[in-house]
Amino acid sequence: MEIFTLLTPAGWLAGAWSERGLKSLVLPQEKMERSLEKLAAILNLSVLPLPVPVKGPVKKIAAEIDCYFRGGKVCFSTPVDWSGYTHFQRCVLAVTKSIPYGEVRSYGQVARAAGSPRGARAVGGVMRLNRTALVVPCHRVIAADGSLGGFGGGLEMKKYLLNLENAIGWVRLGSC
Repeated sequence: MEIFTLLTPAGWLAGAWSERGLKSLVLPQEKMERSLEKLAAILNLSVLPLPVPVKGPVKKIAAEIDCYFRGGKVCFSTPVDWSGYTHFQRCVLAVTKSIPYGEVRSYGQVARAAGSPRGARAVGGVMRLNRTALVVPCHRVIAADGSLGGFGGGLEMKKYLLNLENAIGWVRLGSC
């Protein structure tokens, strides 16, 4: 597994790349050290390997992330390492990955598309387990009433990302 860090206009991201694809991606943090701490916690590692220079397949995701945070309409094409997820979780995350840039879906809509029409709460649980935010854009999943719902990266970050995408369909009360 390769560990990498990226500085974006929103802060430091840290990620992990396996031979299968992107294993984890931490949303922007003020300090690189904090992003690496969060990555270690997600991967359940007490010590992370040292970050490597951005090269190979990581270079492509780094370019896509840079473009995204500079306001570009990006459809992330990087492969995701789905290991460790259940079948249901993979279905929910695949539906979430397909939500287009600048659009939102409710937890219920995602549940129905994943084949579990009564599973809106379960979708929320899967969103909390998403290791690859941005690439699997869980910030685009909102409550049925148009409010934000929850977000592991914090509601301010969710607002920031939805505003960056100029997303429609969510209630912008107190948005950035």
